[in-house]
Amino acid sequence: MTDAYEPDEFDEIATRGGPVGVHRAPRPWWTRIVAPVLVFLLAGAGAYAFATYLWNRDIAAPGDGATPTVTSSVDESTTPSPSTSATTSPSTSSTPSPTATVSYGAKVTVLNGAGVAGLAAKNQKILEGVGFASVAADNLSSPKPSENVVVYEADAMKATAEAVAKALGITKIALDVTQSGSDVEAQLVTDPSK
Repeated sequence: MTDAYEPDEFDEIATRGGPVGVHRAPRPWWTRIVAPVLVFLLAGAGAYAFATYLWNRDIAAPGDGATPTVTSSVDESTTPSPSTSATTSPSTSSTPSPTATVSYGAKVTVLNGAGVAGLAAKNQKILEGVGFASVAADNLSSPKPSENVVVYEADAMKATAEAVAKALGITKIALDVTQSGSDVEAQLVTDPSK
């Protein structure tokens, strides 16, 4: 019995000094890093999305809770409305009749220039709660005023502008051209409820 065999392809591999019995080539170093990096990135993205969701939800909740509170205080402010017109009557004694009438059917626009999402819509609801029938909400384009202001275009709208200002908690009222073309316009650069 002889132990001599004819050399074959496997004997050639062994003579070259390569690994014997290994069927797979070793993996590159970077493949071991890819999995942990992907897990870290996905976990970070998920945490960011969850925090953004909670942040937006918390912002919306105080706005919803503040609206009924402001509306109830505005409802109380509609009762003293005649005293407001009585206060304005002595200062404008030459024309008491046109300025004393609040037109709840006037076209009123609330413009948001504060960059706070939903600010114009929130104040629109306040004005609708007071009784204004035609209220719109939009964004304020430039030029922006330095503080919150209620602008009215005609002298006959002064009492209406005063009622809008009182309902929203704005102290400045001006006779000027409105950006939206409405009768009365509230230009907000900050949240008047704060």
